[in-house]
This record gives sequence, structure tokens and C-alpha cells, in this order.
Amino acid sequence: MSRSNKPHLALAVWGRLLAMLGLVALAASCTNTASDIGVGLPDANVDTGAFLVDTLTVRSSTVLRDSVPSSNSNYLFVGQYTDPLLGKLTARSAFRLGLTELFTPDPTAVFDSITLVLKPDNYRYGDTTKTQALVEVHRLNTGISFTKYSYTSPKLTTMDYDSVNLLNYSPVLKINTAPRGRARPNITTLRLPLDPAFGQALLAKGKAGQLSTQDDLDAYLPGLVITPAANDEGALIRLSATSADAVMHLYSHVPTDPTTVITTNFSLATGSRHFFQFRVNRNLAGVPNLPRKSLESVPSALTGERTIIEGALGLQTRLEFPYLKDLRQFGNNLTITNAQITASVPTSTLTPFVPAPPALSIYYTDANNHPLALYQPNITYNTSISTLTSIEQGTYNWSMTSYIRAVLANTIPNNGLLLASATPDVPSRVFIGSTRNTQNKLSFRVYLIRVQ
Repeated sequence: MSRSNKPHLALAVWGRLLAMLGLVALAASCTNTASDIGVGLPDANVDTGAFLVDTLTVRSSTVLRDSVPSSNSNYLFVGQYTDPLLGKLTARSAFRLGLTELFTPDPTAVFDSITLVLKPDNYRYGDTTKTQALVEVHRLNTGISFTKYSYTSPKLTTMDYDSVNLLNYSPVLKINTAPRGRARPNITTLRLPLDPAFGQALLAKGKAGQLSTQDDLDAYLPGLVITPAANDEGALIRLSATSADAVMHLYSHVPTDPTTVITTNFSLATGSRHFFQFRVNRNLAGVPNLPRKSLESVPSALTGERTIIEGALGLQTRLEFPYLKDLRQFGNNLTITNAQITASVPTSTLTPFVPAPPALSIYYTDANNHPLALYQPNITYNTSISTLTSIEQGTYNWSMTSYIRAVLANTIPNNGLLLASATPDVPSRVFIGSTRNTQNKLSFRVYLIRVQ
């Protein structure tokens, strides 16, 4: 090499050293809290101006949003199960019945029986090997509004019903008892015989011309409620909430033709005239410090370095990125080429009794944990073999590129993101590790280029 080239070499080496010192400064600025992601310094290629940053701080917390509407759902839920992590879950559903035809029974009609038919699907949450009272039926005392939402939280919507169980009247024992069995996923139809006295009174009202309109029926019978038995400890089941699948049959005949069965159908009323609720006993939860007030946020450090996302109970995860704007230390001519988050699911939170983790919807948020516009929909749960542990690992992965670009351009505030279940009317849940979870760490990697 000629002597005249040595100053240029020294300048090049010095330029690379300055770039590395700038990188160290950024890493130091992003590693001044206990919740930083990554280990060591970012990778860098100072010849091209390309960098990988995996030390940006991410703060995670669990948020409670108890205003989850259920009257716009196509489902009903019933059952009881103690989730070892979330506590004891109790599901109840209420629905109004609708007239499918003019109810003007023959004055001589004789009552035969009355049956409620419900259609479960194969969704189960809990231990289906246990014998339980699958369902009880009660009379609703207060009508269901069809002009405003009803919610999953008992604090927001009252479910007022009679304590008497109308189900499975035994003429031998002279008592009403709920059937017992196992909530196997292959159960596709529940045919529930109701108290004859209930059916006889309904037929008598019809014969008297007092149930000829929907308003008449609503005034006399505001609806029905299905609940688990008090001492149930089995599984939650999901049922269809459509007029085609939920119906009450009233069977009768006339004395002049006793072999011909007359069937009057009362289907589940159309529109927002049904809802379900979940009660949860947090005192039995295996996770401490879960939020109890609406919009309350609990840092992951207080919940075992993991956060929770659950639909019907309204649990969401908030992620905050307080030092994103420190990326400007790389210079003004900065381009974010790619940014990814990988959220790992602790295998210890997955059991055969809990449904598979739901897909996630990610929202922009304000400072008070309200979801705003949708950022990314339908982030699916995936499994693969971990390169660190060589065991199957479940993760969620999504791009952060557009979010970071918008923050650096000052077009959106850096309030972070809310992770919610993509099916908020279903109680499926998932836990994700925080940045300090040693086995299931949240990873945030940012690739950028500084144009020279």
C-alpha cells in the first residue's frame, strides 16, 4: 500500500469506531431498565450502515376491560370450572323466547309435555371426564333489552332469575333435578324436559287468548336462564344462540284425536335478545395480582413475568415501547427496514382442559388503556421446536415496522399497543412471557439502515 493511502485508511477506521461508539451509546440508552430485551450489543455492519437492535425496552402489563358485550354473540355458555391460573369460572346464559306462529290452541287441547332443545358445539373449557349437572333451567324475572347491549360482566348487566329449577321434573320423585353426565364434545343435542306445571300454565294462557302476540309472551315469560348446578366442577360448554338451534317445544293433543301430536314451537327470539355472563372467583386464581377494576393495568412483574389475554373476561395485554425515539441517535437519514415481535407462550400455562390459544387482534391505544384503531388483525398462534430448549414452543409473531415508522415521523403518539382476543365472546385464554421471563422471553428486533 502506498503512503498516500494511509490517511484514508485511518479515517475509515476512525469512522467505523465512531459508528460503533454511537451504537454503544444507543445500547446504553436502551438498557437502563430491568425490562430490556436481548443480551449484549446490537449487531452492526458499519460498511453498509445496516444495524440490528434487539435491546429496546418493552414494558408489558395485563389490563382488565370488563365492558365486553355478549348480546351480539351467536353463542350461549353454561358451566363451571376452576382454572388453576385464573380462578373459578361460572357461565350463565339468558334468552327470550319468540313465537314462530300464531299461538291459538284449541280450547279443548290437553297438555302432554314441554321440552327445551339446545345445540352444543364441540367447544369445551374444563375437565370433560368429570360428571356434572350439565345445565339447570330457570325462569327469567326481568326482560332482556333489545335496544342496548348486555355484557359478560354481572356488574354491568343484571341477570335476575327465579331460584326454582324448571328442569327434568320427576313424576316419581316429585322433584326437579338437573341431569348429570359428562360434557363430552360429541354431545350435539340437549333435550331437556321441563316441569309439566310450567307447560300446563303456558298452554292455559294460550287457550285464554293471552299469548297471541310477542309482547304478550314477553310480559308473561320474560325468558329463560340456563345455569350450572351450585356444586358443579366440570366444564364450560358452548351452545348455539340461533332461532334454528334453540327452541322450546310444547306438545299437546285434542281429545277427539289423541294420537295426533300438536307441537307449538317457541324459538330463541331473533335480534339482541340473549346474552351470557361469566363470574370469576379470583381468590382461587394461581396468578397473583390480577386486575379487578375496569381499565386497571398490572405490570408483568406482579403477575409472574407474564401477561394474560382472555376474551369473555376482558383480560388484555398492553405493550409499551418508551425509548423508540432513541433510534434517532443513528442519524436523520434512518430507514426502518423491518421490525418484529415474537411473543412466547409458557408451556406450563397450557393444559388439555383449556382450549387452544386464540388468535389475537392488536389495537392502538391511548394513555388510559382504551383500544383505538385496529393495528393488525388475526395474529395466529403457532408452534415450532425452540432452538434454545429443543421442545415445542408456542408463539405469536407480528410486524412492528409501520408502528415504529409512524412514531419516528410523529404521526402517532407512542402510547403502545393493546393485545386482545380476536374472539372476545369466547373465554379462551393465553399467557405470554415478559421481557424478563427467562424461559419465554418477549423478543423485539429492529432492523434499520442509516443512509450515508
